Amino acid sequence: MSGRLVAVVGSRALPASWAGRVSQVVSSLVARGCSVGSGGALGADLFALQAVLRLGAVKGARVFLPGSLSQAPAASAHLLQSFLARGGEIVTGLAVPGCSRRDYVAALFSRSQVLVRTSVGVVAFVVGQSVGTWFTCQAAARFGRAVIVFPVEGPRALRSLGCGSWQPLPCWPGSWRWVPSVQVGQRCRHGITVQCCAGV
Repeated sequence: MSGRLVAVVGSRALPASWAGRVSQVVSSLVARGCSVGSGGALGADLFALQAVLRLGAVKGARVFLPGSLSQAPAASAHLLQSFLARGGEIVTGLAVPGCSRRDYVAALFSRSQVLVRTSVGVVAFVVGQSVGTWFTCQAAARFGRAVIVFPVEGPRALRSLGCGSWQPLPCWPGSWRWVPSVQVGQRCRHGITVQCCAGV
């Protein structure tokens, strides 16, 4: 993944006690020459942004928002301003101020797809149901991107992404990598010709 953008995302409800683990992952990626992308939300996304700023790894980093910078959570607004001032890139989404909840949720999912398409892989920190985070992981599997998950509640919380399996990743204790069962261009057992069959 060296020299490429890697998405570091996850649950808004990720406990603050996990901020250090997120920071370790970001540090490891930066040390490998990767840039970090994230979603601009609270929880895991906020911890990733804090780590990027602390490391001075702003060049090449990107934050993908569902709407404009003015709609960002108050808790992260000043960090996003600092990120932008130091040369980071903020990619705004489709949500407009005052839009309906339905339109905002659609913009969130669209934001996640753009983030995944721009990245070579996703590292996700998941706690609870975290519908948005699992959507991002599933989208990454569909697009043939690497997917690594830290399940806060243990490996039993992992969800299938289609044809494949989860395997522990020794370099990051507590993390699991999705390994598709079909190669690029081959058909899975569902007859889908993709990197892996996700969400069937």
